[in-house]
Amino acid sequence: MIKIQLAGSYQQKYRKLVEKEPKYKKLVLNKVRLFQRNPGDTRLKNHSLRKRMQGKWSFSINNDVRIVYEWMAHNTARFLVIGKHSSVYLK
Repeated sequence: MIKIQLAGSYQQKYRKLVEKEPKYKKLVLNKVRLFQRNPGDTRLKNHSLRKRMQGKWSFSINNDVRIVYEWMAHNTARFLVIGKHSSVYLK
C-alpha cells in the first residue's frame, strides 16, 4: 500500500476544488484509494512529466482534473497539487 503525504498547496487546492464542485470529493477519494493499491492501474492514466516538471508524476481524476505528485521513497508519494489540467500544468 502506497503512503500519501500532502503538501500545503495540495490541501489548499483540494479544499477550493470541492467547495466549487462537491462531486469531486468522492471521485478524488476513489482515485486516491486506487492509486494507493496500485499506482500502475491503467484507469489512473499515471505518467511521468517532462520539461520543467521533470521528476514529478501525474494521474487523472477525470478527463480534466489531475493530481501532480512526486515519489519520496519506494512506497511514499507526496501530492503536490490538484486541479484542472490548465491550472496544474502552468507554462
